[in-house]
Amino acid sequence: MYLMEDVVYDVIATQVAAPEKKHIRSEGALYALLVLGALLVIGLGNRLQAWLGLPPVLVQGVLYALLLALGYWVLRFRLTSHRYTLTDKAFFVTRLTGRSEKLIAEVPLESIEYAGPYDGARLKELGCRLGPNVRTGRIEDTTMLIYRAEGAWQCLCLSAQEELKGKLTEPWKN
Repeated sequence: MYLMEDVVYDVIATQVAAPEKKHIRSEGALYALLVLGALLVIGLGNRLQAWLGLPPVLVQGVLYALLLALGYWVLRFRLTSHRYTLTDKAFFVTRLTGRSEKLIAEVPLESIEYAGPYDGARLKELGCRLGPNVRTGRIEDTTMLIYRAEGAWQCLCLSAQEELKGKLTEPWKN
């Protein structure tokens, strides 16, 4: 396996895949929504406590837990994007959330068995397991990358645009 700091890479193509931002377009909007949600939890918690006669710790604890779960879901699935980088030696996937970056997949090009349209039958045939979720949209519309890592077949489903998809799948067209 290549280590990023040990090898010089020539970047062939790079792309950022992000989910469509509909209502909440930034982390600031998410935080504002969570503050508003906290105020609603206080008001709703007091009403539910009086109406149901439950202890305030129980009612507010459940409501705050639901609010935090909603905030995590929005942050993880609506504000997180992925950067795909194809180099002359490897393919990298980096998770981008706000200002933070985390490398979540590094695939040496020589370990790639298949790169092309999503093919569920090929996954079953090889006994492949899906890797981390690095795509946006439906799985049927993705580019599938099957590679061998740690002695097992693994798969990444990517939301690659045409330029990156062409450069990534070219060697495996036949």
